[in-house]
Amino acid sequence: MSGPKVVRIVTREEVLAICEAHLQRLDQAIAAWTASGQRVRELSAEEIAATHERRRALAALIAKDAFMELQKKVPDEIAFLKADAIRRQDVAVEKAEQVVKRRRQGRDSAATLLNALKSKSIVPPQDLASKLDLIASGVEVADADALLARGFSLLVPGTSRAISEAQKNLANRLLGSDTPQDFGEWKAINTSRANELLFDRVDRQVAEAQVFLEESDVATFAARLRAIETGANEHSRNLLLDSLLLDLASAVQASRIHRSAIDELQELAAEINADASTEAKALLDRSQQCGPATTLQEIARLTDECRNFIMQEQQRKAAQARRDAILQGLARLGYEVNDGMETAWARDGRVVVKNPAVPGYGVEVGGQAQTSRLQVRAVALTGNRDVTRDKDVETLWCGDFGKLQELLVAEGDSLFIERALRVGEVPFKVVDDTQTESVSTHKHRSL
Repeated sequence: MSGPKVVRIVTREEVLAICEAHLQRLDQAIAAWTASGQRVRELSAEEIAATHERRRALAALIAKDAFMELQKKVPDEIAFLKADAIRRQDVAVEKAEQVVKRRRQGRDSAATLLNALKSKSIVPPQDLASKLDLIASGVEVADADALLARGFSLLVPGTSRAISEAQKNLANRLLGSDTPQDFGEWKAINTSRANELLFDRVDRQVAEAQVFLEESDVATFAARLRAIETGANEHSRNLLLDSLLLDLASAVQASRIHRSAIDELQELAAEINADASTEAKALLDRSQQCGPATTLQEIARLTDECRNFIMQEQQRKAAQARRDAILQGLARLGYEVNDGMETAWARDGRVVVKNPAVPGYGVEVGGQAQTSRLQVRAVALTGNRDVTRDKDVETLWCGDFGKLQELLVAEGDSLFIERALRVGEVPFKVVDDTQTESVSTHKHRSL
């Protein structure tokens, strides 16, 4: 037995709302993961289907009342999707870097080969010459290595028996070296520049730009790089390349930060989407209009607005569910519960409910329901009473409180006692009886 209590209530409605919000954030995370994977061409239809299947399995936990499991697994799934998106981006960058390197190496090799052929007055076949020109201009051509080897064979006679040893030696002298070379050796020597640290960094940054920047921005940087490579001496070229690297790194980092901010905003907007209020619709419209041109400052302001709106709505709805659960539970125990009581509680921070079987007394429920913590106690409705009855009334209320807990549990709610005084430990609080009057009809909770 106990007297006045501090209790904490958690309703099924608010737990369901939390779970639904988790699933809404997961839906947005899946959409962002899918868009990112498809943008870098590193995501299959089977992987997308498997992710949606995991989402369905998580949603099914609600039907099993496995709310805590859902609240643990959904954030884990969201974290996995974000990490997986980054992993796929890294894979795309690696692949793009290899393409950039091959293109650079092919371009350098083709230019060197064409110069060598020209210096030896060797005219390659027209089809070969046109393709070598494309490779030298930086265009990606299929079988570039085979075409370069074919061109190299014009400089170095093959090993056919129809060619004498003297002819081989003559060809090697024409190449300017006393040591015979095969194509692999020649290519390694003439593409060594692409293996220098500076150009490795350039290739890496260009690859990242292709993955993270818009096509127009990539084209601008590519034109700038081409101008540096073709129009500057070695000293100034290195300085200009260093500057280009800094600008590329800055642009890529800014793009990644911007996309991350957009993704965070869209996750919050996904929660708001379920709200039909005018304010929610306005926030959702503003969120959906954000794009590459939206500043980080504006995204941050809108993100804060969305986060505050969600928090306030969650508190408002949870408080309403808690007040409704308590009042309807008391009504089922025979206490007089009227329509205006929930509004009065929200306005005044407390409400007094009377039990017709115990005239002159009532139960006061106080505290802000937004915090989930409430104070409950038996009170006297008049100071002119037989105070010897107070302890019996308080004991009766304690029994009713136990029944209230059972009713709430049956509805999927929980009511926990966090602190309680002993019966009779403090004098009864006297409440003005006129403040408890209401002529409204009873309000029933859906069961």
